[in-house]
Amino acid sequence: MRNESRVGGAVRLNDDLKQNVVAVSAREMALAARESSVLAREQAMVQREEAATAAHSALSDMQIREANQQLVIASVRALEMTEAAERATQQMSHKAERDFLTGLPNRALLTDRLAQAIELARRHIMRVALLYIDVDLFKRVNDALGHTVGDQLLQSVAKRLQACVRHSDTVSRQGGDEFVVLLTEIETPQDATMVAEKLIRAIAEPHIVGEHRLLVTVSIGIGIYPDDGDKAETVLINADAAMYCAKRNGGNNFQRFTLDVDTDPNQEHSL
Repeated sequence: MRNESRVGGAVRLNDDLKQNVVAVSAREMALAARESSVLAREQAMVQREEAATAAHSALSDMQIREANQQLVIASVRALEMTEAAERATQQMSHKAERDFLTGLPNRALLTDRLAQAIELARRHIMRVALLYIDVDLFKRVNDALGHTVGDQLLQSVAKRLQACVRHSDTVSRQGGDEFVVLLTEIETPQDATMVAEKLIRAIAEPHIVGEHRLLVTVSIGIGIYPDDGDKAETVLINADAAMYCAKRNGGNNFQRFTLDVDTDPNQEHSL
């Protein structure tokens, strides 16, 4: 009996040990499972952070590219606006210095170029010539054929005047049927008279305006710097007076300024 009791006690002890071992193993497994779960959560958090960082970086790169593109577009537009403003300024300046009908330099631009030409001539000990030109009997063309034909005739005259002079010279329209040719740095007054003769021949050739074949002539007055004045305004006034002298002589000729020429701006002229 005593032996059975010992055997039974040993069996119960063995069972208790097994249960304890099983319990310990279960706890260890549960602990390992919790650690794995914690590790998995940590890894998931790290992956989310990495994904968020990558997304933020990608977003930043895209924003930088978009910002750069906007900057380039804004720079191009600013450049275009600047160029447009410069073109507008140049066009306004061009219109302010040009005759609206012929595109030739107007009185203001001629005055500026004449002053520059005189200064250069003074330095180089040369002469400057002004040829003041008036189309003879132009009013009759306007009255008989109308202002449209008259304007086209003036455009034709302007082109021929330009074709007869050097690129360094200036052909200007003073208004109405009056033109001025500025000859820069000539050596003798004879250089100016040769150009005047050339202009008279060129203008005398028929002008074809629409259905009309027009024959016109010009009167030319010549003023020379420094022979006929040491200031631009004086030379211009004297050339103008010489031109009216040419008109009184019947037109289709040129006259050089002399002290005998009447320089009264209020004088009457019939031609």
